[in-house]
Amino acid sequence: MDGFMFNVVLRAASDNTVTHDPRTLHRLTATEEACPVPPSIKPFVRTTLADWMFQVCEEQKCEEEVFPQAVHYLDSYLSRFPVQTSELQLLAAVCMLLASKMRETVHLSASKLSIYTDIAFPVSEILQWEVLVVSRLDWCLASVVPSDFLEPILHALPVVRPHHRPNIRRHVHSYIALAATGKFSAFLPSTVACACVSVATQTLKLVDAAVTPDNVVRFLANLLSIDLSPVLLCYEQLGSVLEKRLPSCFQSSVCRSGTHSSEISDTSADIQEVVLTPVISR
Repeated sequence: MDGFMFNVVLRAASDNTVTHDPRTLHRLTATEEACPVPPSIKPFVRTTLADWMFQVCEEQKCEEEVFPQAVHYLDSYLSRFPVQTSELQLLAAVCMLLASKMRETVHLSASKLSIYTDIAFPVSEILQWEVLVVSRLDWCLASVVPSDFLEPILHALPVVRPHHRPNIRRHVHSYIALAATGKFSAFLPSTVACACVSVATQTLKLVDAAVTPDNVVRFLANLLSIDLSPVLLCYEQLGSVLEKRLPSCFQSSVCRSGTHSSEISDTSADIQEVVLTPVISR
Protein backbone atom coordinates (compact mmCIF):
# COMPACT_ATOMS: atom_id res chain seq x y z
CA MET A 1 0.00 0.00 0.00
CA ASP A 2 3.03 2.27 -0.16
CA GLY A 3 2.37 5.46 -2.07
CA PHE A 4 -1.36 5.46 -1.29
CA MET A 5 -2.99 7.90 1.11
CA PHE A 6 -6.46 7.35 2.50
CA ASN A 7 -8.40 10.35 3.74
CA VAL A 8 -10.53 8.43 6.21
CA VAL A 9 -11.71 9.96 9.47
CA LEU A 10 -12.87 7.49 12.10
CA ARG A 11 -15.85 8.42 14.24
CA ALA A 12 -16.70 6.81 17.53
CA ALA A 13 -19.95 4.89 17.55
CA SER A 14 -22.63 5.33 20.19
CA ASP A 15 -21.99 3.29 23.32
CA ASN A 16 -25.22 1.51 24.20
CA THR A 17 -24.07 0.96 27.76
CA VAL A 18 -23.83 4.70 28.28
CA THR A 19 -26.82 5.59 26.13
CA HIS A 20 -29.23 3.31 28.00
CA ASP A 21 -27.96 4.23 31.45
CA PRO A 22 -30.39 6.71 33.10
CA ARG A 23 -27.48 8.18 35.03
CA THR A 24 -26.21 9.65 31.77
CA LEU A 25 -29.12 12.06 31.48
CA HIS A 26 -28.99 12.88 35.17
CA ARG A 27 -25.30 13.71 34.91
CA LEU A 28 -25.84 15.91 31.87
CA THR A 29 -28.67 17.88 33.47
CA ALA A 30 -26.63 18.28 36.65
CA THR A 31 -23.69 19.88 34.81
CA GLU A 32 -25.46 21.89 32.09
CA GLU A 33 -25.78 25.64 32.16
CA ALA A 34 -27.44 28.34 30.08
CA CYS A 35 -25.41 31.17 28.64
CA PRO A 36 -27.54 34.20 27.71
CA VAL A 37 -26.09 36.57 25.13
CA PRO A 38 -24.90 39.75 26.89
CA PRO A 39 -26.60 43.02 25.90
CA SER A 40 -23.22 44.40 24.88
CA ILE A 41 -23.41 42.54 21.55
CA LYS A 42 -26.25 43.38 19.21
CA PRO A 43 -28.45 40.44 18.16
CA PHE A 44 -27.86 40.92 14.43
CA VAL A 45 -24.10 40.99 15.01
CA ARG A 46 -24.18 37.70 16.90
CA THR A 47 -26.47 36.15 14.29
CA THR A 48 -24.14 37.20 11.47
CA LEU A 49 -21.18 35.81 13.40
CA ALA A 50 -22.94 32.52 14.15
CA ASP A 51 -24.03 32.13 10.52
CA TRP A 52 -20.41 32.51 9.41
CA MET A 53 -19.30 29.92 11.96
CA PHE A 54 -21.99 27.53 10.77
CA GLN A 55 -20.95 27.89 7.14
CA VAL A 56 -17.31 27.21 8.02
CA CYS A 57 -18.27 24.09 9.99
CA GLU A 58 -20.50 22.90 7.16
CA GLU A 59 -17.89 23.45 4.46
CA GLN A 60 -15.30 21.61 6.54
CA LYS A 61 -17.82 18.81 7.25
CA CYS A 62 -17.27 19.08 10.98
CA GLU A 63 -19.06 16.79 13.41
CA GLU A 64 -22.55 18.04 14.21
CA GLU A 65 -21.55 18.85 17.79
CA VAL A 66 -18.74 21.23 16.81
CA PHE A 67 -20.89 24.20 15.82
CA PRO A 68 -23.14 24.35 18.93
CA GLN A 69 -20.07 23.75 21.09
CA ALA A 70 -18.24 26.65 19.41
CA VAL A 71 -21.23 28.97 19.85
CA HIS A 72 -21.40 27.99 23.52
CA TYR A 73 -17.76 28.98 23.97
CA LEU A 74 -18.48 32.24 22.14
CA ASP A 75 -21.43 33.14 24.37
CA SER A 76 -19.57 32.08 27.51
CA TYR A 77 -16.67 34.35 26.70
CA LEU A 78 -18.82 37.31 25.62
CA SER A 79 -20.92 37.04 28.78
CA ARG A 80 -17.81 37.55 30.92
CA PHE A 81 -15.39 39.66 28.91
CA PRO A 82 -15.77 42.65 26.57
CA VAL A 83 -14.52 42.19 23.02
CA GLN A 84 -14.00 44.85 20.39
CA THR A 85 -16.08 44.51 17.25
CA SER A 86 -12.94 44.13 15.16
CA GLU A 87 -11.95 41.06 17.21
CA LEU A 88 -15.27 39.19 17.11
CA GLN A 89 -14.35 37.13 14.06
CA LEU A 90 -11.05 36.25 15.65
CA LEU A 91 -12.86 35.07 18.78
CA ALA A 92 -15.28 33.04 16.66
CA ALA A 93 -12.41 31.35 14.83
CA VAL A 94 -10.73 30.46 18.12
CA CYS A 95 -14.00 29.03 19.49
CA MET A 96 -14.32 26.80 16.41
CA LEU A 97 -10.73 25.66 16.86
CA LEU A 98 -11.35 24.72 20.48
CA ALA A 99 -14.68 23.03 19.76
CA SER A 100 -13.14 21.01 16.95
CA LYS A 101 -10.33 19.87 19.23
CA MET A 102 -12.85 18.81 21.86
CA ARG A 103 -15.28 17.03 19.55
CA GLU A 104 -13.36 15.69 16.55
CA THR A 105 -10.70 13.10 15.86
CA VAL A 106 -9.05 15.31 13.24
CA HIS A 107 -9.60 18.91 14.27
CA LEU A 108 -9.64 22.13 12.28
CA SER A 109 -6.27 23.78 11.88
CA ALA A 110 -5.45 27.36 12.80
CA SER A 111 -4.07 27.93 9.30
CA LYS A 112 -7.35 26.86 7.70
CA LEU A 113 -9.35 29.11 10.00
CA SER A 114 -7.02 31.97 9.19
CA ILE A 115 -7.84 31.49 5.52
CA TYR A 116 -11.55 31.70 6.29
CA THR A 117 -10.92 35.15 7.79
CA ASP A 118 -9.22 36.20 4.52
CA ILE A 119 -5.93 36.18 6.45
CA ALA A 120 -7.22 39.11 8.52
CA PHE A 121 -5.96 37.18 11.54
CA PRO A 122 -2.68 35.27 11.10
CA VAL A 123 -2.08 31.85 12.60
CA SER A 124 0.12 33.28 15.34
CA GLU A 125 -2.68 35.57 16.55
CA ILE A 126 -5.24 32.75 16.51
CA LEU A 127 -2.94 30.58 18.61
CA GLN A 128 -2.28 33.43 21.04
CA TRP A 129 -6.00 33.97 21.47
CA GLU A 130 -6.53 30.25 21.92
CA VAL A 131 -4.47 30.37 25.10
CA LEU A 132 -6.21 33.58 26.17
CA VAL A 133 -9.71 32.15 25.71
CA VAL A 134 -9.12 28.83 27.48
CA SER A 135 -7.42 30.57 30.39
CA ARG A 136 -10.26 33.08 30.78
CA LEU A 137 -12.78 30.25 30.61
CA ASP A 138 -10.81 28.60 33.44
CA TRP A 139 -9.96 25.68 31.13
CA CYS A 140 -13.53 24.42 31.55
CA LEU A 141 -14.16 23.27 27.99
CA ALA A 142 -16.12 20.06 28.63
CA SER A 143 -19.45 21.88 28.55
CA VAL A 144 -22.82 20.31 27.81
CA VAL A 145 -24.63 21.17 24.57
CA PRO A 146 -28.08 20.05 23.34
CA SER A 147 -26.52 17.43 21.04
CA ASP A 148 -25.26 15.51 24.08
CA PHE A 149 -28.84 14.65 25.05
CA LEU A 150 -29.85 13.36 21.64
CA GLU A 151 -28.79 9.71 21.71
CA PRO A 152 -30.12 8.94 25.23
CA ILE A 153 -33.40 10.65 24.35
CA LEU A 154 -33.87 8.80 21.05
CA HIS A 155 -33.27 5.44 22.69
CA ALA A 156 -35.66 6.25 25.54
CA LEU A 157 -38.44 7.70 23.38
CA PRO A 158 -40.89 4.82 22.81
CA VAL A 159 -42.80 6.53 19.97
CA VAL A 160 -39.74 6.53 17.68
CA ARG A 161 -38.93 3.24 15.99
CA PRO A 162 -35.26 2.27 15.60
CA HIS A 163 -35.27 2.54 11.79
CA HIS A 164 -36.53 6.12 12.07
CA ARG A 165 -33.70 7.26 14.32
CA PRO A 166 -31.23 8.21 11.54
CA ASN A 167 -33.76 10.52 9.91
CA ILE A 168 -34.92 12.17 13.11
CA ARG A 169 -31.31 12.46 14.27
CA ARG A 170 -30.43 14.41 11.12
CA HIS A 171 -33.33 16.82 11.60
CA VAL A 172 -32.68 17.37 15.30
CA HIS A 173 -29.04 18.24 14.66
CA SER A 174 -30.17 20.85 12.13
CA TYR A 175 -32.71 22.32 14.55
CA ILE A 176 -30.07 22.49 17.26
CA ALA A 177 -27.76 24.35 14.89
CA LEU A 178 -30.57 26.74 14.01
CA ALA A 179 -31.27 27.34 17.69
CA ALA A 180 -27.59 28.13 18.27
CA THR A 181 -27.79 31.07 15.87
CA GLY A 182 -30.94 32.55 17.35
CA LYS A 183 -32.25 33.71 20.69
CA PHE A 184 -32.16 30.31 22.35
CA SER A 185 -28.97 30.61 24.38
CA ALA A 186 -30.99 31.62 27.45
CA PHE A 187 -32.51 28.11 27.51
CA LEU A 188 -30.72 25.19 29.09
CA PRO A 189 -29.28 22.66 26.61
CA SER A 190 -31.71 19.99 27.87
CA THR A 191 -34.63 22.32 27.14
CA VAL A 192 -33.42 22.97 23.60
CA ALA A 193 -32.86 19.26 23.02
CA CYS A 194 -36.39 18.39 24.16
CA ALA A 195 -37.93 21.09 21.98
CA CYS A 196 -35.92 20.04 18.90
CA VAL A 197 -36.82 16.36 19.30
CA SER A 198 -40.49 17.25 19.80
CA VAL A 199 -40.51 19.41 16.68
CA ALA A 200 -38.75 16.72 14.65
CA THR A 201 -41.20 13.97 15.65
CA GLN A 202 -44.10 16.13 14.52
CA THR A 203 -42.44 17.46 11.36
CA LEU A 204 -41.48 14.01 10.10
CA LYS A 205 -44.81 12.44 11.15
CA LEU A 206 -42.93 9.40 12.45
CA VAL A 207 -45.26 8.78 15.37
CA ASP A 208 -48.82 7.50 15.51
CA ALA A 209 -51.61 10.02 15.07
CA ALA A 210 -52.77 9.22 18.59
CA VAL A 211 -49.50 10.59 19.99
CA THR A 212 -49.88 14.36 20.30
CA PRO A 213 -47.03 16.90 20.54
CA ASP A 214 -48.22 17.49 24.09
CA ASN A 215 -47.53 13.82 24.91
CA VAL A 216 -44.02 13.97 23.50
CA VAL A 217 -43.06 17.22 25.23
CA ARG A 218 -44.34 16.05 28.60
CA PHE A 219 -42.66 12.66 28.27
CA LEU A 220 -39.30 14.29 27.53
CA ALA A 221 -39.62 16.80 30.37
CA ASN A 222 -40.38 13.94 32.76
CA LEU A 223 -37.57 11.82 31.34
CA LEU A 224 -35.01 14.54 32.00
CA SER A 225 -36.70 15.71 35.23
CA ILE A 226 -36.78 19.31 34.03
CA ASP A 227 -39.35 22.09 34.26
CA LEU A 228 -42.05 21.80 31.60
CA SER A 229 -42.71 25.52 31.13
CA PRO A 230 -39.35 26.42 29.50
CA VAL A 231 -39.67 23.41 27.19
CA LEU A 232 -43.10 24.60 26.03
CA LEU A 233 -41.79 28.12 25.46
CA CYS A 234 -38.75 26.86 23.55
CA TYR A 235 -40.96 24.56 21.46
CA GLU A 236 -43.23 27.47 20.50
CA GLN A 237 -40.33 29.78 19.65
CA LEU A 238 -38.59 27.12 17.56
CA GLY A 239 -41.83 26.45 15.71
CA SER A 240 -42.19 30.15 14.95
CA VAL A 241 -38.66 30.29 13.56
CA LEU A 242 -39.25 27.26 11.35
CA GLU A 243 -42.51 28.64 10.00
CA LYS A 244 -40.60 31.69 8.80
CA ARG A 245 -38.45 29.28 6.78
CA LEU A 246 -34.87 28.33 7.41
CA PRO A 247 -31.96 30.28 5.94
CA SER A 248 -30.47 28.70 2.81
CA CYS A 249 -27.37 27.58 4.70
CA PHE A 250 -29.53 25.44 7.01
CA GLN A 251 -31.52 24.04 4.11
CA SER A 252 -28.34 22.54 2.70
CA SER A 253 -27.49 21.10 6.12
CA VAL A 254 -30.82 19.38 6.61
CA CYS A 255 -30.95 18.05 3.05
CA ARG A 256 -27.34 16.91 3.01
CA SER A 257 -26.94 13.18 2.63
CA GLY A 258 -24.36 11.08 4.44
CA THR A 259 -21.10 12.94 3.91
CA HIS A 260 -19.49 11.79 7.13
CA SER A 261 -21.99 9.48 8.78
CA SER A 262 -23.11 6.13 7.50
CA GLU A 263 -26.42 6.51 9.35
CA ILE A 264 -27.63 9.70 7.68
CA SER A 265 -30.72 9.22 5.56
CA ASP A 266 -30.99 10.46 1.98
CA THR A 267 -34.55 11.55 2.60
CA SER A 268 -34.75 15.32 2.15
CA ALA A 269 -36.18 17.29 5.02
CA ASP A 270 -39.37 19.05 4.05
CA ILE A 271 -39.10 21.88 6.53
CA GLN A 272 -40.10 24.71 4.24
CA GLU A 273 -43.78 24.26 5.06
CA VAL A 274 -43.64 23.37 8.72
CA VAL A 275 -46.77 24.20 10.68
CA LEU A 276 -46.58 22.90 14.22
CA THR A 277 -49.46 21.97 16.44
CA PRO A 278 -49.52 24.17 19.56
CA VAL A 279 -48.81 22.37 22.80
CA ILE A 280 -51.39 22.98 25.48
CA SER A 281 -49.95 23.94 28.86
CA ARG A 282 -51.93 22.47 31.70
